[in-house]
Amino acid sequence: MSSPVSIGLIGCGAIGEEHARCLASLEGASLRAFCDLDEQRAAGLSHSCNGIYHTTKPERLFADEAIDAVYICTHTDSHAALAVAAAQAGKHIMMEKPLALTEGECFEIAEAVERAGVTFMTAFKFRFYPAVRRVREFIPSPTIAIGQMMDVRWPDEFWGNDPVKGGGNVLSQGCHSIDLLYHLVGSEPIRVFAEGGNFQHQEQRITDTLVATLQFANGAVGTLVQADSGHTPFLSKLSFQVFDGERSAHLHNRLKSVMLWDGEQAISHEDSEEVGMIEESRAFVKAVRGLSEPPAGIKDGVRATVVLLRAIESMITNRPQAIRV
Repeated sequence: MSSPVSIGLIGCGAIGEEHARCLASLEGASLRAFCDLDEQRAAGLSHSCNGIYHTTKPERLFADEAIDAVYICTHTDSHAALAVAAAQAGKHIMMEKPLALTEGECFEIAEAVERAGVTFMTAFKFRFYPAVRRVREFIPSPTIAIGQMMDVRWPDEFWGNDPVKGGGNVLSQGCHSIDLLYHLVGSEPIRVFAEGGNFQHQEQRITDTLVATLQFANGAVGTLVQADSGHTPFLSKLSFQVFDGERSAHLHNRLKSVMLWDGEQAISHEDSEEVGMIEESRAFVKAVRGLSEPPAGIKDGVRATVVLLRAIESMITNRPQAIRV
């Protein structure tokens, strides 16, 4: 058996802890180093995961020849600089979403990854849910897709609402919605028209509410509703539906539940737990070993943010916007 993929984790907050727990249970991966601006937090996570060392300096991880790959789990405004430095150091990269908050930074990351030839994966865990896989098998070519991610109102002081660090709910979480719509439809989005604005956090210069219509290259159409205005307990914050003229499918309950309808009979499936995060890490480790391509690569990360930025531009200008990735 080949040696485990040696991993350094940058950003030891809540999402970093989740990744670390998944990696610690995953055969073929070894957590070597932990980095955070809060040294005590890095030390605590390193200790609990049997890491070799911790640091406040990401440069130490990039210079460590024993590290094969890094997980970047920091605030979004630091993603571009960290990804470029990691790529230049020859490290493979798993990056938490969103890739960045501007097109310029998205393409800067993409160019650095392409030049270095490293494996890059965007952490779009929804792709790996068993219920999502069932929908794609049941309706491989939908003509209509509807996605809704309605979260409870985010606290004003939450870093995700900071216009620089997180960009607000639409840019911070909407990338998940866009990627899942793309994944379900299986075609590039080419045009978007949107309405929305800042409905819940007027003290911040962010977009927290968006309703968008998407045109896909294969002729399919879709809608996205993204906000932190509250959610229904009947569906959870996530509700995705696809139709192909005869059949339909509905994902809900945080994408653990699905109802399939073939025109005559309803078939339901229920997953007991959310496995997306560990499965995306399993896929990343496999890709780093050269056994497969990363299922959600750099282009997927770029696409998700670019579509949202074009949607916000449409919202501001009241004009449809073309999408090119």
